[in-house]
Amino acid sequence: MINNQLNNQPKRNPGAFSVNDNKLRIQNSTGQSSVLFEDISSITWKQISIPNLTFIMIGIFILFFGMMIVSINTKANEGDSVLLIFFIVGIGIIVYGYINKIIWEDVIVETRGGMLLSYSVDQHQGQIEVNRIENARRDGLQNT
Repeated sequence: MINNQLNNQPKRNPGAFSVNDNKLRIQNSTGQSSVLFEDISSITWKQISIPNLTFIMIGIFILFFGMMIVSINTKANEGDSVLLIFFIVGIGIIVYGYINKIIWEDVIVETRGGMLLSYSVDQHQGQIEVNRIENARRDGLQNT
């Protein structure tokens, strides 16, 4: 089940764009694609956020480690307080993993044929990239 959730998580696809003649070229981790300016239907961006799995896994490890320590310990009174401490710390770290999400933005260029070209940028950079592409597109269409 956890493996299924990991496979369904959005993945960051870092990249950038460049302009050559009357074409927009998008370079990302899967390769390079290009589209003529007049074939661009829309340019947009969206914010992506996923839980921080590193903290979640650390929290789960702390919970299991705490249960292991308590199961080894034979004194019941001491075991309850130790388990409570590990439980609070482990749950706290898991909650922190959900609160402190990993965030980035995807810039998406849609062509008139319905093809989607995208790449990922840092948080708060999506709108800036869209504006840069729009300006390059405007300049490219005016020069032709």
